[in-house]
Amino acid sequence: MHKKIIFSNSYSPRTGHNFVSEALKVFTNHQVLAHGHSETKLSTFLEAYYKIYNEKIYHEKDKVFFDKIIINNIRKHITNESSKEYIMIKDTSFKGVYYLSQVFPDDIHIILLRHPRDVFSSLFKSMNLKKKGFKYLIKRLTTPIGLYPYFYCKKVTRQVINDMPKITDKHYVLRYEDLVLKNDKVLNELKIKFCTGKTLKQIKSEIDNIEVINTSFIEETGAKHIWNALPKTKDFNPVNRKKHSYLMRKGIELGSKKLAEHLKY
Repeated sequence: MHKKIIFSNSYSPRTGHNFVSEALKVFTNHQVLAHGHSETKLSTFLEAYYKIYNEKIYHEKDKVFFDKIIINNIRKHITNESSKEYIMIKDTSFKGVYYLSQVFPDDIHIILLRHPRDVFSSLFKSMNLKKKGFKYLIKRLTTPIGLYPYFYCKKVTRQVINDMPKITDKHYVLRYEDLVLKNDKVLNELKIKFCTGKTLKQIKSEIDNIEVINTSFIEETGAKHIWNALPKTKDFNPVNRKKHSYLMRKGIELGSKKLAEHLKY
C-alpha cells in the first residue's frame, strides 16, 4: 500500500480545522498524527531547521550530515506511525508551509481558509478578558464598542499576511465554508482527488452527521471539555455567526477587511 500524507495548514486555531479533518475523513478515513486533535508543528519546525541550516551551517559536509540524521528518512518515520493509507498532519499556522512541499513533494498539501470575520468572531468568543490588571480593564471597556477588536484584528491580519505562503500547483486551497455548506463542485473535486467511490448523497449525509468538536460552540452544545464532541443543535450556525454586538462585529469586520480581501472573500 502506497501511503499518502495530507498536510493541512490554516492561519488560526479558529479556522474549523477539526471539523475539516473530520469531513475529509469521509473521503480518506485518515489518521491524524500525532493524535486525533493535535496541531503538530512540523512546518514550524522545518522553518526553524532551515533557518539554522541556511544561516549557521557553513560547510557542505555539515549540511549533508544534518540532512541525513533529520530530513532524509523523515517521511518513512511518519508513515511508520500508522497503518492507514492516508495520514494527516495538521497545523493552525502558515509558518514553514513552503518547506513542507519541498521535503514532501509527492504528498497532499492543503491550505485551509475561513472568512476572517468568522475566525475572529470565534476567537473573541473564546477570549478570556477577565484577568486582573489595567491592560485587561482597557480591553474589557473597549471590546463592546468594537475598538479593541478592530485593533487586534488589524495586528493579526498583518501577521497572517506576512506568513501567507505562495500558493503553487502543489497546494490545494480548501475553504471551510465549502465543506460546511457541502458545495457540490468542491465535494466532486475531493471525490476525484481521493478516488472515493461514495456517491455525493452519501458524502453529504456523512458530513451532516459530524459532531461538534470545536470549543467555540460550547454555548450551543453544553460541552464542558475542550474536545467534547456532541451533536449539532438547531441553533448551530457555523457560517456568518452573529453572537457579538453590532459594534463588535463591525470592529472585527473593519479590522480584518484587508485579510478578507487578501484571501479573496
